[in-house]
Amino acid sequence: MILSLIQTSQNRRKELIRFVESLNAQEGVFFSQLQLIFIDQEDNKSAFEKLNPAIKFTYVKTEHCSLSHARNLGLPLVEGKFVCFPDDDCWYEPDSIKKALGILQGGVYQGVSGKGMNENGVLTSIFPKTGAEITATKRCAAISYTMFYKYEKSICFDERMGIGSPYNLGAGEETDYMLSLMEKFNYKIVYEPELIVHHPTQNDVYEKAFLLKKFYSYSRGSGFLMQKHKFPWSYTILQYGRPFVGILVNLLRGNLFGSKKSYYMFKGKLEGLFFKIPNGT
Repeated sequence: MILSLIQTSQNRRKELIRFVESLNAQEGVFFSQLQLIFIDQEDNKSAFEKLNPAIKFTYVKTEHCSLSHARNLGLPLVEGKFVCFPDDDCWYEPDSIKKALGILQGGVYQGVSGKGMNENGVLTSIFPKTGAEITATKRCAAISYTMFYKYEKSICFDERMGIGSPYNLGAGEETDYMLSLMEKFNYKIVYEPELIVHHPTQNDVYEKAFLLKKFYSYSRGSGFLMQKHKFPWSYTILQYGRPFVGILVNLLRGNLFGSKKSYYMFKGKLEGLFFKIPNGT
C-alpha cells in the first residue's frame, strides 16, 4: 500500500460524493495501492457506493467528535507508506495524488504541501507563487487537506486543538502535527504550487457572524500553537502586529467587518498564547 487517506464527516453527503468522483478520476496511480479510511460521525456510508472497488475502503463508525480525535481514530489503521488528510468538502485534480507521490517517492522530502483553490480558481489562502521548502516560521499557508506525509506511527494530532476543541482552540492541530514531524524526525517538507487541491473558500460557505466566531476560535488555536512550540518572540510579535494594524486600517477604510475580523484575530491569538490547559486534562 502506497497512500492512505484519512477522512471524516458528520453530514456532507453531497460533498463526499464529489470527493469520491475526484478520487476515482486520479491518473497515473494504481488504485489497489490506495486506502481510504473514513471515520463516519453520522450516516454517510452510501456516499462511497461508487468508490473504485480496487481502493481499499476502511470504514469506522463513531459518535460526533472533534476533527483531531476522528483523525487519531484513523491513524492506527494506516497501511500506506504515506498518509494524507482530505477534508470532507475538498476534491482533487486528476493529477493531485500523482504529483504528491512523485515528490515523496523521490526521497528528498518526507512531506509535501500543495495549493488550495476553489472551483472558480480563487485561492483559499495566501499561497506563494513559487515552490519553497517549509520552515517553522515560513509555512507557505500549509493546511491539512493539501498535505501529504511519509507516515510516522508515533505522531498523532493534539486533541486539545482543532475543530471541536473542548477549549475553543479551533485550529493549529495540523501545523502542530507537521512541526512535530519536523522537530522529532527531521522531516523535510516542500511547498509545490503545481499540486492543487480544491476546497470552498470561507466566504463561499459561511455568513459573516459565523465567520467572526470561526476567526476567533482559529486564532485561539494559533496562539496556543505559538505557546506550545515556543516560536521566537520576533515571529510572535509579528503575528500580533498584523491584526492590530488591520483593526486600524480597516476602520479608516470604513470596512467594519474587516476591522471586527482583525479584532477577533488579535483577541483570539492573545488568549491562546497565554491559555493554560486545566490540570488533569
